[in-house]
This record gives sequence, C-alpha cells and structure tokens, in this order.
Amino acid sequence: MSEKHLHDPYVRSIFKDPIRTAELLRLAARKNNNLANFLETVNLDSMQEIPEAYSRTVEYGSTDLAFSVKIASGEPCQAELLVGIIEEHKSYPESGIISQLVRDWYNIMVRNQKNIPTIAIVLYNGKAPWNLENATMFPNYPEYYHRIGLPFILELVNVREVFEDNEIPQISPKIALALIALKYVFSGENLKVHLQAAMAGLALLPHNEAEDFLSQTFIYLKQWFNGEAKEQFKMDFLKCSQVYGYKSIAEVEEEEFEARILEDHKAFARDMLAEGDSVEKVARIFKLPEETVRKLQAEISKGTASD
Repeated sequence: MSEKHLHDPYVRSIFKDPIRTAELLRLAARKNNNLANFLETVNLDSMQEIPEAYSRTVEYGSTDLAFSVKIASGEPCQAELLVGIIEEHKSYPESGIISQLVRDWYNIMVRNQKNIPTIAIVLYNGKAPWNLENATMFPNYPEYYHRIGLPFILELVNVREVFEDNEIPQISPKIALALIALKYVFSGENLKVHLQAAMAGLALLPHNEAEDFLSQTFIYLKQWFNGEAKEQFKMDFLKCSQVYGYKSIAEVEEEEFEARILEDHKAFARDMLAEGDSVEKVARIFKLPEETVRKLQAEISKGTASD
C-alpha cells in the first residue's frame, strides 16, 4: 500500500463533524483512562469546529482538525470556559509530530483562541507500533531539557485499539465504516472480511447521504480495486445490493460488459437486416428477442424512408 494513499482527506471528511469526533472520543475513552478523565470535565455536546484550522498558512496552522468545547459545569453563573482540541491524523510514526503540533497549537489556540488549554489528539492507523507517552519538546537534547513540558496534553488514539470488530453493529453507520476502512486499509484480506458488516449500517441513512459516503470510502480504498487485488475482491468484496440496493463493483462491471455486448450484437443485427436477412435468422444468431429485432428492422425502414 502506498503511503500516498489519501488518508487525511478521508479523515477530515469524516471527523470534521463534531458529533462524529465526539463519538470517536467516547469510543477511545473506554480503554484510555486519560481520555476518560478529560471527557468528565467537558460537555461534548458543546463541541464546535474551528473551521480555519486546516490551512497551510502561518496565521492558522496546518493541522487536520481543531475544535473548541465547553467545560462541564453545574453552575449556571460560571463564566464560559473553553478547551481546545487539536486532532491530527497519522498513518505512520512521524518523528516531527511534536514540533508540528506545537506550531499548530500556537497558531490556532494562542493566536486565535485566546490561549485556551488544549488537548492534542493524534489519530493513528499505521502498521508499526507508536508510543507517544514519553514525547518531549526537545528529544535530541540532553535529558535535563526533557523536563520542559509540552504546552498541551498529548493523547494517541490508535484506531486498532478503539473498537473490537464485533462491536461494529453498535457504532453509528459512518463511524463504523470509517473505522473499518482506517483499521484495515493496509490489510486487504481483513478488509474483505469486515467491510460488509460495516456497510450494513448504511441502510439506516438517507439514500443520497449513504451513497455519497460510500463513494468517499471507495475512493479511499481504491488501492483494492486495481490489478490482481481488484480481480480477487470484485466478486465478493462489496455486495452492496444485499445492504441497501447498491451494486457491487463486480455487478456494475458485469452490467456494463453485457450492455456493450448487446450494443455490438444490435449493430451486427442491423447490418444483416439491411442485407435482407430475416428477423427469425437474426434473432437466432444473436440470441435477441424477435420483438427487439423487429424494432431494429423498423428503425432501418424508417431511416430508409427518411432518406
């Protein structure tokens, strides 16, 4: 699988909705005590996207996603306190992650959000193990300088650890499909096994919404629709018709092939009819219904009359 795979656009398209990011955090917090403690302090229903976060400019930074969320409080008169969430996706361990996050924290939270306390969440779906627990600002300096703390709380959310495959039916449709796609994007065999179950939830969505999301997922997983892998999967990879009336790649290709064959047969049939062959003979040779051949003959006769 090429590292040029379009991970980041897919992740942004899924998790830019605060409701979906909130669901991801709740799922991850089941096995991450630090995240669980964080969620106890905030009201996730108040989460709002910081729309300028994804920008390759010094004014805003270049992280994948950023949000603000209100501190949970039972005191109605308490001044509004906000917490910032920076969400960055990685598909492989990256040594420069801390310097990137520090830059984005400063540009997004300090310069544009009044220096609110921030949680930086790295959403990781890579193959290699990655431990960020001991991440420091200056890892290449002597140990004395490692005591300089990060300006945010750093959490790693490994997609492979967020959920068990048998939990897919209990997860909302888009998150379920996205998590399976992210988890198994590097493993075609596992993807083939689990993607069908994840797609089943799309039946709960409006048709157009489900179709659009399915298309996004197809684009993200397009590696598995090329070459030998495509031939291997196309007969059983996505039986969409069993889920919500969608057609699998194999079904679409088969219909397109049959349509081309039919058009070729009709073209040859027209030539034979124009040469004076009978409807019965043409229908028998090309295995066409006689009614279809008679319509072709009528078209030829109409065209001749027009000439």
